[in-house]
Amino acid sequence: MARGVHCTPAHGGPSHGPGRIMIARTLCVFASLAVSLAAPVAAAQDDENVLDKVVVRNRLYEPGGKLEMSFGVGLPLQTHLTAHYVFNAGVAYNLFNSFAVEARAGYAASRHTGLARSISESFLNREDKRVTDELEDLWQMNLHGVAGVRWAPIYGKLSLLSDLPVHFQAYVWAGGGLASFKRNSVIQCTQVVNRELGICDNRTSVDDRGSATQNFWVNESRVAPVVSAAVGFRFFILDKHGVRLELRDWAFRDNYRVNLERDAWEAGQATGEPARSPGLTHLVQFDLGYTFSF
Repeated sequence: MARGVHCTPAHGGPSHGPGRIMIARTLCVFASLAVSLAAPVAAAQDDENVLDKVVVRNRLYEPGGKLEMSFGVGLPLQTHLTAHYVFNAGVAYNLFNSFAVEARAGYAASRHTGLARSISESFLNREDKRVTDELEDLWQMNLHGVAGVRWAPIYGKLSLLSDLPVHFQAYVWAGGGLASFKRNSVIQCTQVVNRELGICDNRTSVDDRGSATQNFWVNESRVAPVVSAAVGFRFFILDKHGVRLELRDWAFRDNYRVNLERDAWEAGQATGEPARSPGLTHLVQFDLGYTFSF
């Protein structure tokens, strides 16, 4: 590291005239200026050497060419009429450090939300709803399987503690596949038990919905295409283990009927017509997962 130059004025004497003193002072000023200019250059060279070492040290994990297994659970970020809790297992192969192909399969445990149950209980005794449309976004996803690609263009490092660097990849994921769905209506009751209280099941206690073992709401099932997209982070732990944090969207085509007549469905007759533009249903999930590389 460069040090400063200290200039001490020369004392006058027989051999030190004013000219020599002036020259000495001028040389001292130029020497000080040269040292000041050299110091930043030396510091920059030192920083460059340090950065080179950090760059080499940064990428500790290279998944390219490795097989990978993962397990995860997805929690709903938004719920309207249904709530889904998705359990998945996946197998991926990393073609490169930043690109992989992956297949996932799993099951979604789903249920009606309190809003859907409230609608069903208040609907049966409404005389203004004798002709109505089914509600949107009532399909519940169950078994599913998808295949897709994962692109991870960003590799980085976080310092959680002073001596604990955490390496990660940021990625995007896109793919599609098939899923099984079920749909339980909240307005079509084929056997009204108590219209005033909105009861359409065989509960043993009027105030205890949980005592019912069977309900009489119209239900449907189908198998349909599903697409999925996600953005996420994969944090490396040691050489083979990792933790995955992901925001994922499952999207599939909705399907419901309009212009339903209550007298017809309560008599067990088919009624209504399919909606012409049902749109898409989106299930937005926060996924927490574990990955293991071979």
